[in-house]
Amino acid sequence: MTKKTTTVLCDGLDDFGRGIVRIDGKAVFVEDLLPGERAVLDTFFSYGKLDHAEVQKRLNDSPDRVKPRCPYYPSCGGCQIQHLAYNKQLLYKQQKVKELIHKFAHLDVDVLPTLGLENPWRFRNKVQKPVRYLPKAGKAACGFYRQGTHDLVAIDDCLLESELATRITKTFLSLLPRYRYRPYDEDKGTGEIRHLLIKTSSLNQALVTLVVTRGDLPGRVNFARDLVKKVPEIVGVVLNVNPRHTNVILGERDVPVYGKTHLLDVIFGKKFLISTQSFYQTNTYQIETLYQTAIDFAGLRKEDRVLDSYCGTGTIGLSLADKVKEVVGVEIVPSAVRDAVLNAKNNDISNARFYRDDATKFLLSTDQRFDVVLMDPPRKGSTPEFIGAVKKMKPRKVVYVSCDPVTLSRDLALFKDGYGIEKVQPVDLFPHSLHVETVVSLAQRHIKDSVLVSFTSDELPITKTEASATYQEIQKFIYDKHRIKVSTLDIAQVKEECGIKKRVNYNKPKSDKYDQPRVTQEKEALIKEALKEFKML
Repeated sequence: MTKKTTTVLCDGLDDFGRGIVRIDGKAVFVEDLLPGERAVLDTFFSYGKLDHAEVQKRLNDSPDRVKPRCPYYPSCGGCQIQHLAYNKQLLYKQQKVKELIHKFAHLDVDVLPTLGLENPWRFRNKVQKPVRYLPKAGKAACGFYRQGTHDLVAIDDCLLESELATRITKTFLSLLPRYRYRPYDEDKGTGEIRHLLIKTSSLNQALVTLVVTRGDLPGRVNFARDLVKKVPEIVGVVLNVNPRHTNVILGERDVPVYGKTHLLDVIFGKKFLISTQSFYQTNTYQIETLYQTAIDFAGLRKEDRVLDSYCGTGTIGLSLADKVKEVVGVEIVPSAVRDAVLNAKNNDISNARFYRDDATKFLLSTDQRFDVVLMDPPRKGSTPEFIGAVKKMKPRKVVYVSCDPVTLSRDLALFKDGYGIEKVQPVDLFPHSLHVETVVSLAQRHIKDSVLVSFTSDELPITKTEASATYQEIQKFIYDKHRIKVSTLDIAQVKEECGIKKRVNYNKPKSDKYDQPRVTQEKEALIKEALKEFKML
């Protein structure tokens, strides 16, 4: 591998927060470089091709660059853009959502400004930390893996987690030697303690789960009792048994050890119980913001039946239950369904029912009809079968809550032929990271009302202007007046919508499944202006 040195100017950020520079006319992505910054790069070539580039020296700092507050940044890998001012992080995420929807859904949509936090620190209510033995320190430690590796970065205090979680971690580590519990060794498959999982609530309570290789851990009750005695905010301690040699953190079996098995939190004045394996949004201060956005986007009516798919513990559905006739929740995780039923009972909500089922299988097999469908799928997104079933059912509104704009964009492309995007709202549940939550409202497309009128041919003379209004002339008119280019496909879509007969298209896609990009609202308005100018409208 050979090394060369070059000076570059960063002109943007990619989807992974890396600076975008141009070397020999090609885009190159560089860590820790912001737009507007010039830098001397070390470029590394393998077999004559550029392999990667690293910053040797920054020649100037962007006004958007800030000093990271965390002493472990960026080595721990938990944060990727902590060096970017928070208001610019919000702008970056807004642009990221817009660009990914354009890239994967072939849609140009307006994206609302990202809803952020006034104080983007100490917001995480869930942390899961690997427990490993550090030979140099001669003791067990908790932390996070260095990005792209399984090398532990020992962390005494993560500024994203609650102070209560930090205190629990330190107390947990101090008790390990007394009980002779050994941290898990991935290579040898030895040791009992794999991970420490801590969930906290807005009520300053905590549920602690030890992910272990064996459920009959000696002295487990006394260990839990000592932990609670030192940190009385802990309401319960649970063992999660995971004996498999796998990177998956949680096993299938939970063993209650001491105290309660659920944590209590409050959303919109309603009580919600959270267990070890049930899904719950991880940002304490943005949960209500996220859910209120979804509720507002749904445009609920008192007579509506709402499907809350991928419902988890039922938090969204139960939060809006008093606004509609009925809520039906579907979730595949058994413990989450049990929690959802319990949450409905504890809040005296009688118009909500929950099913343990795969969301796709449920929708394909049910004959129930819904006016509004809420979707909050896992990071991998939904399925074409689920989306197809939703379109066939034709609910008035679909509200999609997503934690990954890539899979969101892929799924939005599948909705295009039946639903139009009304609003796109990013919500920052993960400050200083690349992740962003997004809420999208989709409304069913309707054929525009039309009036049938009869004319004789004498009443419809074709003018010279109309006859000569070719696609090229329409394009030229728009470009000359507005300096904006439109495609023949854009013009064809608008003409079809306006009821103007199109020419035969001899350049059709080879596959009927090809999904053509939809003309933007801005270009549609310009094309209609041109059509009126040529007396075609």
